[in-house]
Amino acid sequence: MKIFDKAQWHIDAGEDANQVINRIKAVFKFLNEKNMLTDEGKEIFELGIDSSISLNERMVTKEGYIFLDKYYDKVIGLQFRKITLELKKLYNNFKYA
Repeated sequence: MKIFDKAQWHIDAGEDANQVINRIKAVFKFLNEKNMLTDEGKEIFELGIDSSISLNERMVTKEGYIFLDKYYDKVIGLQFRKITLELKKLYNNFKYA
C-alpha cells in the first residue's frame, strides 16, 4: 500500500503540528471537492484530520491516486494557504492537458 503522507512524519521532523495538520486538511478538502476520495477517505475527512492522519491509496479513487502520485510532493511543502491554489492549477493541467 502506498502512503502519500503521514502528519507524524512532519511533526517528528520538527514542523509545527498545527501547520502540518492544516496543510493536510487543505489537501483532503480539495480531494473531497473533486470527488477523488473513496468512502474511507470521506469518512476520515468527515471525522476530522489530526496528527494521526495517514493519507494512503485506500483513501483516494484511481484518479486521486494518479493525481497525488504525480503532484503531491510539489504541494505539501507549501504553506497551507497556498496549497489549495496550487492544487487547483495542477488539477487544471492534469484534467485538461
